[in-house]
Amino acid sequence: MMGYGGGGGGGQRQIRILGGNDPPVYYASLQQRPKGFLSDEEKKNLGIATAALTICFTMVMFRWNYPLSEIPNHMGDFIFILILSFIVTFTGFALHEMAHKFVAQKYGCWAEFRYSTQGLMFALVLAVGLGVLFAAPGAVYIVGAIDKRQNGIISIAGPLTNVGVTLAMIPVYLWGGGLFSAIAYWVIFFNMLLALFNMIPIMPLDGAKVLKWNIPLYVVSLVAIGGLLYFTRAVLPNL
Repeated sequence: MMGYGGGGGGGQRQIRILGGNDPPVYYASLQQRPKGFLSDEEKKNLGIATAALTICFTMVMFRWNYPLSEIPNHMGDFIFILILSFIVTFTGFALHEMAHKFVAQKYGCWAEFRYSTQGLMFALVLAVGLGVLFAAPGAVYIVGAIDKRQNGIISIAGPLTNVGVTLAMIPVYLWGGGLFSAIAYWVIFFNMLLALFNMIPIMPLDGAKVLKWNIPLYVVSLVAIGGLLYFTRAVLPNL
């Protein structure tokens, strides 16, 4: 069983409008210009969350074939699953979160990812103990004045990024062959699962914010994402 609540998309993304005298308690890098795309603090947070989710995904996938006690006897399989899990987590989770961040920045907001210790610990317990992947790994925190439309656009950016990754990976699956096709399929499936999950219209998921902004767009997006997920599961493997 797998489920994921992305921070900007399905975790605890929060929009906080701070006045000039409000102390930025949690935002150590607030109003600081990072040297690159990400501040050092955000790199650390995103790295920890990605690593933790990679471990969770590895535990779940390995348990589909062997008990965890068999890891020393199947180290080759374990390492392959670990590498695959990192690729899937990076394309599905990290890019999703960065889409929220960069779109928010386009609107003049401060936006950075922060992991949730409780969310990651809960995910690890479920993955190791029950073989279930369900996580709320953190959030893209946003500081700035944005309206309902801008919030909806920021929110839908995550699922649309997952769709973009899927569309890019379909040719790899069809013509990559062997190992490349196998990796591409897992990337495709996880990205579409994540996109659809985050479009559920329940706060704080992306779908609730998109629905509040534009009902027709939400319906079209939901149908398109659901249809693409069906295509990847029922049609793509037979092509």
